[in-house]
Amino acid sequence: MRKIILVALLTVVILISGCVATDSEVKKFSSYTELESHVKESGSSGYGLYSSMGGAERTMQGTIASAESSSKSDTTPSASTYSTTNIQVEGVDEADIVKNDGKYIYTVSNGIVYIVDAYPAENAKLLSNITSGGTIQNIFINKDRLVLFGQDPHVYLEQPVGIRMPYYNIQTSFIQVYDVSDRSNPTLVRNLSIDGNYYDSRMIGDYVYVILNQNFYYQEGGPIPLPRIMSSSGIETTLATDVYYFDGTQSNTFTTIAAVNIQTDEEINKKVYLMDYSQNIYVSQDNIYITYQKTVNENMYNEKRIDIIITSMPIQIAQRMRSVMNSINETYEKMNEIGQIYYEYSNTLSNEERAKLEKDMQDTLSAYEIEIQKERYKTIIQKIAVSNGNIEYKTSGEVPGMPLNQFSMDENEGYFRIATTIPRSWNSVGSESMNNLYILGNTLTITGKLEDLAPGERIYSARFVGNRCYLVTFKQVDPLFVIDTDPFNPRVLGELKIPGYSDYLHPYDENHIIGIGKEATDQGTFAWYQGVKLALFDVTDVANPVEVSTYAIGDRGTSSDALYDHKAFLFDKEKNLLVIPINLAEVNQSQYPDGVPTWAHGETVWQGAYVFDLSVANGFVLKGKVNHSDIVNDYWYYGSYAVKRSLYMDDILYTISDKMIKMNSLSDISEINKVNIPYVERYYGYGGGIAEGSVGTAVLVK
Repeated sequence: MRKIILVALLTVVILISGCVATDSEVKKFSSYTELESHVKESGSSGYGLYSSMGGAERTMQGTIASAESSSKSDTTPSASTYSTTNIQVEGVDEADIVKNDGKYIYTVSNGIVYIVDAYPAENAKLLSNITSGGTIQNIFINKDRLVLFGQDPHVYLEQPVGIRMPYYNIQTSFIQVYDVSDRSNPTLVRNLSIDGNYYDSRMIGDYVYVILNQNFYYQEGGPIPLPRIMSSSGIETTLATDVYYFDGTQSNTFTTIAAVNIQTDEEINKKVYLMDYSQNIYVSQDNIYITYQKTVNENMYNEKRIDIIITSMPIQIAQRMRSVMNSINETYEKMNEIGQIYYEYSNTLSNEERAKLEKDMQDTLSAYEIEIQKERYKTIIQKIAVSNGNIEYKTSGEVPGMPLNQFSMDENEGYFRIATTIPRSWNSVGSESMNNLYILGNTLTITGKLEDLAPGERIYSARFVGNRCYLVTFKQVDPLFVIDTDPFNPRVLGELKIPGYSDYLHPYDENHIIGIGKEATDQGTFAWYQGVKLALFDVTDVANPVEVSTYAIGDRGTSSDALYDHKAFLFDKEKNLLVIPINLAEVNQSQYPDGVPTWAHGETVWQGAYVFDLSVANGFVLKGKVNHSDIVNDYWYYGSYAVKRSLYMDDILYTISDKMIKMNSLSDISEINKVNIPYVERYYGYGGGIAEGSVGTAVLVK
């Protein structure tokens, strides 16, 4: 057993030594052969090819019309004030499943876009719908142009003889632009498909920037699937000499950034990078920051680990072990031989001596693992400038730890700020997770840092507002940190510890922050999550932040889309308005005559929107609730009547589900009108076919 333990430890040391480090210098391949060699040498191989196959044909969906083909004028009134998508950066719009322009609502329901004449509410009606050859996922509206993003259906092709997998899986994403000057008759004016999976997009002015990830597995003798752009004018395949890469990157992902002017037929500008799969992005008005986890060179650490083990032995035993490590034998042979040497030596020791040796060796290794923890979990940041459709690579940087989401990052006055968590080392006894804040200059070199916040916890939410960072970590209680992000000397200004945590933070004004998360009950070493919790924090006195108002919703099991999707969060300070969707769960107290235990999970009893009046003076005041159906069952949360988004036009609240848009008065939440959406059930069957039909029916579409 002692030999097995040591062999297992050394095997871990050796097995993780195959990773390679990244290099920040961007390069271009000189030929397809160089690209192929790079992919082979980096180890990006597998059992077949996933993604597109160069030269495969695609039938474009729809008819391309000129922008002048639809010119019906619209003289009906629009709302004087209306809400837009909750975004992170002013001037940088984010695609969503619902958009509005003060008169019309554009909503995606199960892969189809519906256009509703929504203002005035009393006369609201469905005008038209748009379908695609694939599944529509997100949309933008820009004046009279509607932009659709989605996935094309999978296409399967036979592979050449000698390739192991039975078919090619071709995944492409589409970008479609419609002229909606006549909302009752949208006209397709631009239809594009790009190889890869649609990851995210932003709209700055009239330009939409789209990011796609195309995974592939290379097998020697098989082709490398270079990304293509397909349009009505033909297929354009990216040349290997137009692909950017980074030395040392172990990658099998093409990341394509495409810029599309949605108001003109201007040629698409795109850049293709061979990099690791994008994990989180942040976009300012000038730059796209793409982040992913670094593949770390463990060789130097492994040498130290092995040396720690060997130097724990007496000189003669250590010399024998080093001789084995320097031999030309296979790794498993070395491990077995070292294990045998250790086993023979340990048998000469007393029980006490043996226990002390093993403890000293483990303690030294654990201390070393903690020391290198920051090096083993790092995030690569790629900075790419964008301006009027131009895309230009700038530089890269790296920081210890990993960001939670886009709100963990921010650009301010030329500096990039990022909050990260370093997880507990999986093979290190005694290590703890750590949280950090890093400030990086224009070239992405670290200028300031604040490390080791709340050891043992992880970041649940972050938000940068002006020169401050608000950070929530959690394990048993929720510390809210108020941090000064001085580029050269970031420091904690204040801290507040309260039960529960916040998954999303939203600025109320310069001195107040809204948090939405979960209530929690401390169990000593952990905490049970409870219902949804809203909190308003006063940070006027930065050294002593205060929770000035809270509102708890439901029991354990209650949830909200706004916890993980900021676009489901509607807030307007001028109207004192806060609206969030809620999936309400309640515990049946009759089942617990001796008292409800903190772990008890409630059953879903309601779904809809909670409408609050929110002010500093009065805190959270529930004005009313809006639901789209009284039917509740186990399927409810994913049901077609579940409220997903809300918006307002003037003094009317609109709530949107897959099957309905409902209009209520903001003054008393009384119902004014509703528009039913002809929801279509879609079933994905064998071979990529899509079955469509109304509820209860299905028609196979190929």
